[in-house]
Parts: sequence; C-alpha cells; structure tokens
Amino acid sequence: MKKTLVIILTLLLALGLASVFAVGCGEEESTETTVAPTDTSEAPTETTEAPTETTVAPTDTTATGEERELSIGGIAFLTGPGAAGAMACKAGWELATAKINDAGGLKIGNDTYKVKLLVEDDAMSVDQAATAAQKLIHQDGVTFLMGPLVDACKNVIYPICAEAGVMLANVDTCNASAQLKYEGNTDLSPERPLFPRFHYANDEIIPYLIDYMEENYPDAKKVAVCGVQEECTVALYEWLEGMLAARGLERVGQLEQMAADTADYVPPVTRLLSSNPDAILVAVSTPTTWGFVSKASRELGFKGPVMCATHLDVDFANTIAGGGNIDMFGAGVCMSDLASLPPQMQDAHAEYQAKGYSAADEIADVYLVGYNGLWVLLQTIEKAQSVDPQVVYEEYQKMTEPGVLQTLWGDGAYVGGLESTGVNAVLNYPYWINAIGSDGVAKNVQQVFVRVP
Repeated sequence: MKKTLVIILTLLLALGLASVFAVGCGEEESTETTVAPTDTSEAPTETTEAPTETTVAPTDTTATGEERELSIGGIAFLTGPGAAGAMACKAGWELATAKINDAGGLKIGNDTYKVKLLVEDDAMSVDQAATAAQKLIHQDGVTFLMGPLVDACKNVIYPICAEAGVMLANVDTCNASAQLKYEGNTDLSPERPLFPRFHYANDEIIPYLIDYMEENYPDAKKVAVCGVQEECTVALYEWLEGMLAARGLERVGQLEQMAADTADYVPPVTRLLSSNPDAILVAVSTPTTWGFVSKASRELGFKGPVMCATHLDVDFANTIAGGGNIDMFGAGVCMSDLASLPPQMQDAHAEYQAKGYSAADEIADVYLVGYNGLWVLLQTIEKAQSVDPQVVYEEYQKMTEPGVLQTLWGDGAYVGGLESTGVNAVLNYPYWINAIGSDGVAKNVQQVFVRVP
C-alpha cells in the first residue's frame, strides 16, 4: 500500500500534472520569476564581472585567476495547471547548480566560475516563452539557455537564441527524433546550430521496450498505440507500423489520442481495445496519461502489458491507476527501488533531501531529467575550457569517447547522432526500464544503453 503522503500527492497531481507535456500553449498572462538557488551561488553584487562579460576565453584570464559568474537561464511553466511538473524540473536544475557550486565552481583556465541559475516562467504560452527568452538573453546576459518544456515553445525561442549566439540546450525530453519527418519536429539538425540534445527521443527508446516485451511477454504479438494529442504522437504511430512489422509484430487498431485534460479515459480505451491487442503502448504520455490508460484498460478487462515510452516512475503511474496493478513497464526509474540504481542517482536523491525539498514533490524522473541535463551541460562547458557557446558546442561534438561524460543513469556516455540527425550532438547514454511484474512489486528491472549513431 502506498504511503498516505503519496496518495495525497496523487490526488493533487491527477489534474495538475495533466498538461506537463501538452503541445498546446495557452494565453495566460505573463508571470515572471527569476530564481537563483539561494545557497548555491554568490549574489551578483559579489562578482567582479557582469553576466554578459563571462564569455571571455581562458587565454584572457589573469595568471592568478579570478572568480567569475556564469549565468545560465531556464524557461518552464512555473504557473498554471502543470506547474508541479515544471517546478520539479526546476528543482533538478537547482540541484545541478548546487552540485557544481558546492564543489567550488567550474574551473576554466585560471579562473573559477560560480553558476548563477535564472529561471523564467512561460505559463505554457508561446508569447510568454519568447518574452522570457528575450529577457534572459538581453537583460540578464545568459549565453546558455535550457527549456522550454513544451515543443511549440522550443520552436518559438530557438530563432531568438540563434540570432543572439546563445546555446539552447535540450536537456529535458524529445518526443520524436529527426528520423521522423513531420511539421513542428523539435529535434536538432544541421540547420539548427547551438542546439545540442542531452536526452533520448521516444522512437530511440521504444525498440528497447519492445525487446523487453518480447522477452517477458512472448505471446504478445499485436500492439495498440495511444498517446497525448500531439503531432509527434501521429508520427510515432505511423513509424511503429514498419518497426513492429520488421520484428514479426503487428500494430493494430487506430491511434487513440487523449487531450491533456481528458476526464474520462474509458471511451478512448474502449476503442483501443476493440482491435483485440495483446499489449498497449503509450507512445507519448503526460505524467498521468500512462496511469489513467492502465486504470481504464484494467477496468475494461484487459490483462496484457501496458508500456510507456515517456520517462516516468512506474510506481507513480501505478498509484494514478489506483494501485495493485501488474504488467506495467516503461522508460524511467522507480524511486521505491533506489538501492538498485547507480551511486550517482542515489546521491541525487540524498542531495534533494539535504537541500530541504519536500518529499511530496519528488516526482522521480522529472527532477532527475532536469538535474542530469544541466549537469551534462556544465561538464561540457568545463571540458571545453570555455564559456563561449560556439566553442562549447564544437567541443561537445568531439566528445565521442565512451565515458567522457557522466550521467545520473550510469557510465559510458558519449556524443553521437551524425548518421541519424546530420549533426554529432546527441548524448548516447545508459537509461533504465522500470516495471511491475506478476509479483506486483515496482522495480528497476533493466539498464539499457540508448545508442544514436
């Protein structure tokens, strides 16, 4: 039985998190928040250089070195119905900032840089995202920017960043890679310089989920597909037909898309089950979609596995589904099985607790993905020995040796993607599949290495 705290959290988040990965952007009024971790970086008045002056090459430093400040920006929907998920991602950014600053800062040449994190709210509005980007770049002087967490908002602010020579680091998620051609695809390309990716795309992790299904559910041959109402979900559905057929499997039924604010999942899941599938794949999920699809399918008598490609904690999804479920698995880590995870992940959990964040807000994979993305970016900056975005981007593309970068998920990370995307700027790294099997216990069952050639 889940602890009372988790049950309360579930009730609070069931509606609040439903739009975390929604593609639509609302028209809410701008609510601007500039957040710097209170105990992880020095105040601006204590530095000797303005943020816009931090792109000095190592050769310009003094022989004895100076302590400088590097401002890094983030954009996320800190207000509105999906704010809990974005606040979790922001907590991850703050933890990565603290990790570097508490260790003394970034060592670049003779100088030491303390990181100042500045986070702005976009309220899931493309207009507000653009305003936030303009402020962070032209007023605050950031030269590295993370987010936004919504595809449509990423597409809007990339030109703003590119024009200013600012790196837009995709640290959080990518629903569909450049291999899937559709209007609005947010993946990197040769036409999008200064846009590295530090996370898998759903079509890059799905083959590993199908491997797991074939190994553990050998009788599952027919797969029904559903997901949130986005163009990327349609692209994934179309791609899955050929991918599954090549494995001797079959994509069955029509694509069922659920809006982020869907209240009743029984009708779409009823249609999904009309094709008599052996398994269900949630190709793109909000933090709650996977759980609600699982709940409705069980209520309708479906006994097969329900899997999810979006990074989520299976224990959390099971709670959304009412608890007591079996045969659920997906990409992500299960925090209730923390002991099975790498030391880096356990350290991140300890840091979360030590910094005083609420246990009720520890939405496992959400804050960890934010943490990991910024941590990889900061490692890249230090290894490049420069705070010039162009230099950092060029050096990142050369980091092709396995193990050159560390991740929370495990060892061996390196940069690839040239063959797949046309640019060598995709992090190749280990990830996890977490599952609830026939014993009803949530576990981290398998580490996989997501390779993007």
